[in-house]
Amino acid sequence: MASYGSVIGILLLLTQEQEPKQDRTIIHLDELTCKTFTELTQQEQGIIVAWLEGYYLSDDDPPAIDVDKLLSDSVKLIQHCVNRPEEDLLTAADAILGNR
Repeated sequence: MASYGSVIGILLLLTQEQEPKQDRTIIHLDELTCKTFTELTQQEQGIIVAWLEGYYLSDDDPPAIDVDKLLSDSVKLIQHCVNRPEEDLLTAADAILGNR
């Protein structure tokens, strides 16, 4: 059985403020081209498309994630971007997701 001193020491180590990680990625959507978007990992693309789905969500729509729609819109956006690599991503997203 651990002594109270050991437990307190471990808790202090675990609760010490950690230095911020320098390797966190910030994706500036207003600076992203279609070409760059298509070169991202599937995980990064998925995060972006999920964010865009929420951005284009109507005020009347329920706060729900339609996974099938998300996947379908991802494919549409990627295809659009492959065909227009110089277009900025937000223009492409508006063309695909903005017409609701």
